[in-house]
Amino acid sequence: MTKITKKQRSQLIAVGIGTVAVIGGLWFLVVRSQDTTLKGKIADCARMKEKLGNERRTVGEADMIGERLTNTLERLTLREAGFAPEHEPYSWMREVMNRFYLPPNGALPFKTVSKIDFKQPEIAEKGVIADFPYKWAVFHITGEGHYHDFGKFIADFENAFPFFSIRNIDISVPTVKADTDMLAYSFDIVTLQVSSTEKK
Repeated sequence: MTKITKKQRSQLIAVGIGTVAVIGGLWFLVVRSQDTTLKGKIADCARMKEKLGNERRTVGEADMIGERLTNTLERLTLREAGFAPEHEPYSWMREVMNRFYLPPNGALPFKTVSKIDFKQPEIAEKGVIADFPYKWAVFHITGEGHYHDFGKFIADFENAFPFFSIRNIDISVPTVKADTDMLAYSFDIVTLQVSSTEKK
């Protein structure tokens, strides 16, 4: 067995120390740096995945909001179909009242029907609500009828037209009456008026 001289042993020790130093340097300069970069990339991927998930949720919510908006606009269009038109609101109200009064068999359900009258509506540009996109059509109604018939008319009318408002009801005894149970009445029917430009 060959003996290692003191000089050779010192050289081997120096080579070992140099190798360890080189490996340590490579570790700190290359491996550790790459490890830090890799961890950063992993964190970036996690953030990108989270961002992508949020964007997917946002797109899903946008689709849902768009669907709700479409449904709301459809309901609004249906409701606007029941508002007074800008063109000939008087004729429109006359038709509405006729449809309400006359059942399919043609019999008049209320004695008030034969004693009702109303005039051209008053159109108000502004109402109680600021920046409201509709005008207000106020139809002043007068007539005569029996008390119970009139009460039933008011209740049925408000149930049939929930977006109309009956205001300023006044009931009195007519100056000339053939029937002792007959009363004179007046009230206002207030409804929204949709313009032709709004409907477009």
